[in-house]
Amino acid sequence: MKHNLFASFEDLLSHQTNTLTACQPKDFDSTFLLLAREALAWFKLDRLTLFPNSMILLDTGKSISVSQTDTPPLEMERFLKGNYLDYLKLLRSKECWQLFPEETLKSHKLDPLRVLYEEGAHWHGIVSLSLFGQQWGAIGFSRFNRYDKPIEEADMKRIKLLSDIWLCFWQHSKMTRSVTSDETNNINESEKLLLLTKRQCAVLTQLAQGYTAKQCAEILFLSPRTIESHKYRMLDILELDNHTELIQFALRNGFGIDNP
Repeated sequence: MKHNLFASFEDLLSHQTNTLTACQPKDFDSTFLLLAREALAWFKLDRLTLFPNSMILLDTGKSISVSQTDTPPLEMERFLKGNYLDYLKLLRSKECWQLFPEETLKSHKLDPLRVLYEEGAHWHGIVSLSLFGQQWGAIGFSRFNRYDKPIEEADMKRIKLLSDIWLCFWQHSKMTRSVTSDETNNINESEKLLLLTKRQCAVLTQLAQGYTAKQCAEILFLSPRTIESHKYRMLDILELDNHTELIQFALRNGFGIDNP
């Protein structure tokens, strides 16, 4: 499973980290596209889709997809049908990776996976991405071409390692650009979510499901005053104006969806 430019995975990894280290923050996005195609070629994969925050809806335009030259680009609108929201639960899983071979794709209860099969994919994998203990997002990988070697556990460990490295550089580039340009108001929602504590996320989850502050307090074994304090602190952190905007933010980012 070698790409002819690299004799080993270590060579690929060294090349990618050296390239990212030398890359200017403003050039990260274009650099990532090139490195992603290198990785696809080396692992004999045909398409990847990065969800910068796995809790966002699939149609918000925040996902980034990279395909091999002989593979059709992702058309997100094809997947926005049926029970596609349940695919978000897969993206939010804390498992290191989830694998879907051809037969599973063909008969899966989730419409997006069946659509992927109908599009020609015969293998799909989802790699979870976390940063500093918080779920950051996920990367979906797919195979459309037939290759002589299956994706094995050792390959998934390497894909996971490379994905984590991409994430670290990705996040650093975003924050560096924000600081150097003094555009803190432009930090995207996935980055803002990293500023919330686990307790604040728990409160936001209950609020998004329609519970009152008193009900949230009972569920989380806190006082209603503490719930209100967390709520107003989140409004400040997320730069929102009122309760309605907070709930909209929560729903937009999947806090009303039960964990799998």
